[in-house]
Amino acid sequence: MKILAVNGSPTKKKGMTDIALNLVLEGARKAGAETEYIYLADKDINYCIGCFSCWLKNQGSCVFKDDMPELLEKVKNADVLLLGTPLYVDGMTAQTKTFVDRIIPLVEPEFEMVDGHYRHAKRLENIPGIALLSVCGFYELDNFDGLVDHVKRICKNFRSDYIGALLKPYSYSFVMDDIFPEHVEEIKKAFVNAGHELAENKEFSVGTLEKAAELPFGPDDALVGANMFWEMCRDKKEFIYHKKQA
Repeated sequence: MKILAVNGSPTKKKGMTDIALNLVLEGARKAGAETEYIYLADKDINYCIGCFSCWLKNQGSCVFKDDMPELLEKVKNADVLLLGTPLYVDGMTAQTKTFVDRIIPLVEPEFEMVDGHYRHAKRLENIPGIALLSVCGFYELDNFDGLVDHVKRICKNFRSDYIGALLKPYSYSFVMDDIFPEHVEEIKKAFVNAGHELAENKEFSVGTLEKAAELPFGPDDALVGANMFWEMCRDKKEFIYHKKQA
């Protein structure tokens, strides 16, 4: 099992997406998977310009000579593409969407009818399954609904298996181990277990997804805590860095 994890967060190692992805990959490696982890913000990836050269002229190759051809080869050779992104304005980050746009050479321009719906013909026999990992600052899990639906649709268009979505609302709870040590430990175990399940079964269990999304406080306490945090940030005139350095 080869798992390619991409982190689409512009904060890279500073963010909660990084914590979550590393935990999942830890579990996957323990289960025997081969893993690779890429920060998209470190890569030179141009926007797709809609020229269709990758379909009509270069047969799978983009006109841009950036880092994307190398990344596309990694996608082709993976069994699972683990798409990591924080929730930005109810969707994926610009870095993540740019990457996704540029993997369009995995399919052909011609259409086929699949389950009563137009889909692009497959260029590859085996396109990796796609799993979503996302974090956000909001409390409610339904904030991810638009993003999850988008990724499901991406999977249909790429003729890829949708593996599932590992979601963490109010994700700064990841670093609240000084206040909720037992809870944080259990949540981190859930993400490690999710990686184990991904490597062994190419899926996430419902129980693991529910445990990963749990929070140690109710919505009212979360609201008060979040606003206190932002008040401190306003006083300092900077975002207070939460992730603890190794």
